[in-house]
Amino acid sequence: MEAVEAFGAVLRKRRLAAALTQEQFAFEANIRRNYVSMLELGQHQPTLSMLFTLAAALRCHPSDLLLEVEEWLAKAHRKERRTPIRPTRRRARATRRTPE
Repeated sequence: MEAVEAFGAVLRKRRLAAALTQEQFAFEANIRRNYVSMLELGQHQPTLSMLFTLAAALRCHPSDLLLEVEEWLAKAHRKERRTPIRPTRRRARATRRTPE
């Protein structure tokens, strides 16, 4: 997971915890609703000034958002390291065959 995707996930989680729709959140932050959607989907990255605006609309500190993004990325990184790569059935069958 990339940082921009993690930020989008954190932003969505915080918005929903504040019981705001995308439209209500956009109104609070004085931005367009489709920009909120693009941020949450990881299609856009906020500028530093926008980070402060988003945090103010969520009534939190920008550092709270960034800390949660860091935690989200660390969790995803730990999960990636633990997940072993298993061969698919097709590969497993192909490796079992002996040449004639």
